[in-house]
Amino acid sequence: MKRLLSLIPFLLMSNAQASYPELFGASFSTSGIGNQANLNTNDPSNNYYAPSILGFSDKFNVLVQASSTAPHFKDINRVVITNNTNSSTETYGKVNTNYTKFLGSALHMALPVGGNQHLGTLALSVFLPIGDLVRTNSGDPFLPEYIMYRSRFQRTSIYLNFAKKWSDDLAWSLGALMGFQATAEVRTNLSLNGAAYGSWARAQSKVSPSVGAIASVTKMFDNKTVYLAYQQEMKSNLKASVFGEITNPSLPLLDSTMSSLIFYDPHTFRIGGTTKLADLEIFGALEYQMWSGYKTPIIDVTKNGGVIVPSTNFEKIQTRDTLNPRIGVKYNLTDRWSTLLGAQYRMTPLKGEFSGSGNSVDVNTLVGTGGFQYRMVIWSKDVHLGSAFQYHHLESKKVTKTTGQENGSAGNKLGAPGYDIGGYILTANLGVKFNF
Repeated sequence: MKRLLSLIPFLLMSNAQASYPELFGASFSTSGIGNQANLNTNDPSNNYYAPSILGFSDKFNVLVQASSTAPHFKDINRVVITNNTNSSTETYGKVNTNYTKFLGSALHMALPVGGNQHLGTLALSVFLPIGDLVRTNSGDPFLPEYIMYRSRFQRTSIYLNFAKKWSDDLAWSLGALMGFQATAEVRTNLSLNGAAYGSWARAQSKVSPSVGAIASVTKMFDNKTVYLAYQQEMKSNLKASVFGEITNPSLPLLDSTMSSLIFYDPHTFRIGGTTKLADLEIFGALEYQMWSGYKTPIIDVTKNGGVIVPSTNFEKIQTRDTLNPRIGVKYNLTDRWSTLLGAQYRMTPLKGEFSGSGNSVDVNTLVGTGGFQYRMVIWSKDVHLGSAFQYHHLESKKVTKTTGQENGSAGNKLGAPGYDIGGYILTANLGVKFNF
């Protein structure tokens, strides 16, 4: 039975994390300036931030890139890892904070439609792990987990928009981001030693798409461009019904439902713009995110029957809406070489000191970015090579656990007496953009 239950996460695979560009940018040309739109009409990666800007382009634009992301979190040693809520004894040990390096890729395309009449631009952005379609990890249900970084961005995500120029200086867009809802059902019949026939199992699963809306508008001035954008909340839920019994003697062991919200994108509002001063371009943006619908990805086990007891989730997180400013600059050294610099401040959506029950953690983050671009001409077409680098500094914070176990009895909470959280994340990407 234990081996069978370990297969359930694989039966439930879906878009299990928030998208990569939310944390690390859509492309080398946007990551280098603080993870925001560069408002270049011929850069298809603007499809993530402000797709309406692509309504001004009459070219076929393609951008592809590869990226590497490596988290480095502080060690957590000599804390309570078992107590009466997850074991019969209290023990101390080390928590694993060595999260796996992530290798990802992205493809952006913007295709003008309508020929010479230019009826609009169809734009597509796809982010996916290299070598995988999806990686899921709900994390440890008891010990400290950086819930925004365990595997939250390691998924395939798709953004599709249609942009149209309203006038020579105004454009709008409408589109959608794709999510998934996954369900599964597993039934087992286990025969003990001496039975005349063997064990058997039956499983079925279904993954259904769900869609969230995207809308934006862009206004151009003499040497300035501004935009407004909105992205709807998106949840991807996993739900599995599991039934197991023993034959000879007949004994129903398990009749439970397992559920988890392991992918969540908040309602997001963006406002931003750019100003050109000769060879210097200055970018700024402000992003407001609404997190009231967020839940941690911990799997909840509900008992429908049988002898297996349900899970006891003592954690009650508190969320808040966040306001995330970004600033960046691009300087053209020559007509071929450009440098990029930027910064971003990311508020954590989790409130509190993490001193009570539960160990889902996150902290505010300051991000520094930089990069370069090189323009060349091949067969009379512009080709841009570029790379960007980011350093994410997680605010250091001391967690001190309150007395008493999670169930109210005397003793120490999981994670007691406390631990330090924080660290840093390094990310780099390399890509190429074609304008036809």
